[in-house]
Amino acid sequence: MCWGKIRRAFLVAFRRRKVLAKLERRRGACTRCGACCKILFQCPAYDDSDGSPKCLIYNDRPGVCGLFPLDEKDLRDRDIVMPDRKCGFYFDDEPAAGPRGISMPVRWGPPRVSGGRPKILRSTLAILWLYLRRGRLNGNGNGNGHGNGHENGRHGASR
Repeated sequence: MCWGKIRRAFLVAFRRRKVLAKLERRRGACTRCGACCKILFQCPAYDDSDGSPKCLIYNDRPGVCGLFPLDEKDLRDRDIVMPDRKCGFYFDDEPAAGPRGISMPVRWGPPRVSGGRPKILRSTLAILWLYLRRGRLNGNGNGNGHGNGHENGRHGASR
């Protein structure tokens, strides 16, 4: 699984044509199961505390997240994490007919800011911040150990 993470990061960063060729064989859609966010380790931007998996930095997520899975190897890694639930994506032997057989829009990473530069630093820093912050949070995400979602355990209290 470690090699898979490195392989995906390398391909997305440096081999875009190869990624596009792989994605032309991809069919289906994301089922929002969250298994891809738990390969090797759980992404600090992944949150399922309310029972519904979601990405806390969805609009600024790195390209490697938005393009998963690139091929069958990625699905095998994903199936190790969550073997009881199938991924909504699958791969066909032939590229789809038409101008682009890609089942979903290609998103290489965070959108560009007005200056034309991608916000890759912003997404990377957001993931690092969530990773560092998660150590201070309890399992329910409020950081105070009460698990009720309110600061200092008081309902309706503000700072």
